[in-house]
Amino acid sequence: MDIIVDGYNVIFKISELGYTTEKCDIEVLRNRFLAMLEQYKEKRKHKLIVVFDGQGVGNSLEIRPAGIDVVFSRQDLDADEEIKRMVSRSDNPRHITVITSDRDIEQYVKKYGCKVVGALVFYRDIKNKVAHTQTAEQEDSRLKNEEDDEPISKYLGPSKSEAQYWMNVFSNKSGKRADD
Repeated sequence: MDIIVDGYNVIFKISELGYTTEKCDIEVLRNRFLAMLEQYKEKRKHKLIVVFDGQGVGNSLEIRPAGIDVVFSRQDLDADEEIKRMVSRSDNPRHITVITSDRDIEQYVKKYGCKVVGALVFYRDIKNKVAHTQTAEQEDSRLKNEEDDEPISKYLGPSKSEAQYWMNVFSNKSGKRADD
């Protein structure tokens, strides 16, 4: 089964990541979301495709989280049209689940027999799967507590790609780390 995620639609439904670009840089939101998906992907062996509007900025085009296809829509299409195109060109759209809260996409992909899961339902599934991967009992109980207002990224830490990015930032040109 393939899972196609309407990237920004889901991101902006998750208050723990941030609702608007005014609060946080969009690239940071994308990276936090992809870090969560990396851990989710470890538990789910389905093909995972995340579709974003536009061409991406900064190093986002270079980041390819393990087992996740990141697609930025072409200049002449937005993410919605890109998702519709993927579904309509699929050999077996009945094996596709689309993650979105966009009614237009939902109606379109259901015509092809795709399953649709809402953004918040999907996020709860991610949170539950990620919580099970945590080994520390204290972190596990915090993630499962629905009243906890802390962002999930606090407990997950940086993704492998984010860690590598910061290692490069804090390294000097001679290849030594800044703290050496």
